[in-house]
Amino acid sequence: MSFLDFAVKLKLITEELNARREDDTIQIASEIMKQVRTRVSDEKVDADGSPFGQYSQAKLPQWYFYGKSIVDGAEDEMKAGDWFISYAEFRELNNRDSGDINFSFTGDMWKSTGVVQVQNTEGTTTVTLGGQDARSQDILAWQEPRYGNIIEANEEEVEFAFEANRERIFGTINRFL
Repeated sequence: MSFLDFAVKLKLITEELNARREDDTIQIASEIMKQVRTRVSDEKVDADGSPFGQYSQAKLPQWYFYGKSIVDGAEDEMKAGDWFISYAEFRELNNRDSGDINFSFTGDMWKSTGVVQVQNTEGTTTVTLGGQDARSQDILAWQEPRYGNIIEANEEEVEFAFEANRERIFGTINRFL
């Protein structure tokens, strides 16, 4: 390969990487959001690997939960029971885990959590993950003072982003060279 051919291929590599950078970055960030969602919902731990804690056993008047059930018959069963009920008991009535916190009662937050901002500068694309609608933004904001950023990526998820970008770059280089 001549020096001129090599220079042309380098130019083509750079153009392709720049043309696909934003879309690829959004795709990688979306995959990280899936990993975060799985970790928080299934493993029930934050980015540091610490559990979020247990659902509250503090008793509240049952009317506090009126209109919030997601399972047919759960509200009727609640009204037929004790006048005071904990959030953990309310979750059980709605066929949800009542032990470790996993932020997954209705699933509304997870349905609309992902890339909310994309910022391009020369040679880099930065994405921000967060609530994509008012409901998920509100849920995340409401939880933040107590639990911190529940959608923060852990070291393994950040490493996935680096590896995915390395694959993206080396894959493009290998296609041209």
